Amino acid sequence: MTKLKTGILFLAVIGSMLMSSCNDKLDLTADYKDITISYAILNMKDSVHYFKIYKGYLTDENAYEAALDWDNIYYPVDSIDVRLEEYSEYGTLLRTAVLDTTSRVQKEDGSFAYPKQLLYYSTWKLNEDYKYRLVIKRLNTGKEVYAETKIVGNTSFRYPMQTWNMNQENFSTIKFYAAENAAAYDLYLHFYYIEVDNKTGAIEHKVFTKKLNSGFIRSTTSDEVSYTGFVPKYFYTLLALNLEKNENVTRYIDAVDGIAYNCIRLQLWATDQTYLDYYNVSNPNSSIVQNRLEYTNFISEDKDAYGIMCSRNTCYRDLQFSPMEHNEDTLVAGQETKDLGFGYFRNSPLYPSLK
Repeated sequence: MTKLKTGILFLAVIGSMLMSSCNDKLDLTADYKDITISYAILNMKDSVHYFKIYKGYLTDENAYEAALDWDNIYYPVDSIDVRLEEYSEYGTLLRTAVLDTTSRVQKEDGSFAYPKQLLYYSTWKLNEDYKYRLVIKRLNTGKEVYAETKIVGNTSFRYPMQTWNMNQENFSTIKFYAAENAAAYDLYLHFYYIEVDNKTGAIEHKVFTKKLNSGFIRSTTSDEVSYTGFVPKYFYTLLALNLEKNENVTRYIDAVDGIAYNCIRLQLWATDQTYLDYYNVSNPNSSIVQNRLEYTNFISEDKDAYGIMCSRNTCYRDLQFSPMEHNEDTLVAGQETKDLGFGYFRNSPLYPSLK
């Protein structure tokens, strides 16, 4: 299921799209125009696919306060029909579904109405060989707007395999297989550890996450992609910079899925050219000229629909903290991390249950 929370990579800029561009031709006396704003990111691994649909609003009051009113930003559910269409690679319509709504997924606080939000959803299983179209029909006028996307296919890691030597002082090569319809990738390192309360013995599972690439890994190859921009030894520097010293707890590496020393997860996110185009247009630039283009892949006769419908996919590989390479020695007693309170895994309260 897609989490409607922009955490890992690729999605942080999507929510800003309503504010991302400026128009210097502003008519304060203009009549209200029905503007549709929608966004969706489809993932073939998800069991539920969500579609956010807003409408433009006109107010004489504070615009930010008006955005907090549910009725201002959402269409009444009986005023639009929303459907999802699936097309074959030859353009043949294969199936159609009218989407239902839900408000069960809560929205985090922000500029728009929360915690309740209106979402349209589908439980279709998506196919990377097909194309999907979201169609929004306004019942009062009969006008339709739509956007479509191909599906980013599956991918997987090739290297590293089972362990990763975090004491390596040279750039490490990470290899993965290209995903169908993907144009850009992000790599994340997750380090899982536990904190044990020194008084009560209570265990709290923690994770430290770091994006490895500074910019997108851009590739349109259909074969294998390599990334060589990370020095594993820098992992300890990152921990020292981001974890605070806490004398009340003792830390140990975790055992993800009950596997000893299994505490490193590499995660790959892949996205398509549509998202990449939106990102390139909507993000800040260094030019003196600050006029921004408006990017949308929604099609409408009157140019009254904005947003983005695109696709992404993800995979991960769990790796063991290599005891043979003295990785744990560096974590426990190394110059950079010795004050973080890490103990040896063999002394962890998790260790006996793994024997």
